[in-house]
Amino acid sequence: MSIWLFIAISSYLLGAIIQWLQLNNKLREFEEYTNFPIVWAANLVSKFGCLLKALIWPYSLIVDNES
Repeated sequence: MSIWLFIAISSYLLGAIIQWLQLNNKLREFEEYTNFPIVWAANLVSKFGCLLKALIWPYSLIVDNES
């Protein structure tokens, strides 16, 4: 594996982790209500959405710069 490919993959993963942590902090208010099934399901769906947003963070940077 090339060193440039390693740098690209590691920077992408580091960016995804940082984005995940930022988005996940917004959902902390639901943590105290997770004993209710509907809130637990909504929290799970929200975290899945945050994961998808974290994985496509380079695309969101490009779109934000064009606006």
